[in-house]
Amino acid sequence: MKRRRRAVLLGVGAALVVFLLADAFVEPPAHEVHSPGGTPAKVTFFESNSTVAWVQSQPSQSLADMQCRLITGATKCDARTLAAFFPNLVQTPQTLYLTWPHCVGGWGGGEVINWQGYSIDYVPSTRKLVIHCYRAKPWLYTHEYVYGVVALPRYVLAAVSTSGMTSGTITIDEDDHIEHLVGDQTDEYQLATATIS
Repeated sequence: MKRRRRAVLLGVGAALVVFLLADAFVEPPAHEVHSPGGTPAKVTFFESNSTVAWVQSQPSQSLADMQCRLITGATKCDARTLAAFFPNLVQTPQTLYLTWPHCVGGWGGGEVINWQGYSIDYVPSTRKLVIHCYRAKPWLYTHEYVYGVVALPRYVLAAVSTSGMTSGTITIDEDDHIEHLVGDQTDEYQLATATIS
């Protein structure tokens, strides 16, 4: 009887050790992250390129409020430049335009985080548009750090459909989410606010 009990305890202990080792060193598969009660947002992206770069701008329902510049100089974009480089970018109703630096990690120095993807959803109960940056990692991993001068990220212009959003102020948050086999790390912070009319 004692022998059997001891064998069971040793088996349970060994299983617990294997589980803890797996949690510490095994990277789970990455998957999209969504907010409870959120609905996926319909978004079209217009990337900065080698000629035109988006400049951080306050989110607006007016495309004219978005700023960009030509890389070859400090010249601001005009309507002709936008039409030449982004022919599909036109003012549309029920659209919120916002500039966003992608999911970036380490661009200000510190640990470099290579995000595996992102998802965007709108949560009506909190009036939040949430950009989820996600990746999967084991609990124990080697950290990569950036020291010294680092280039600023290139912004993207996101055209977000406001269909289904009621009038008023919304908050735009970014949620940086690192998934582990057990227990996830999440850091949500506000990027901006916008008014929907």
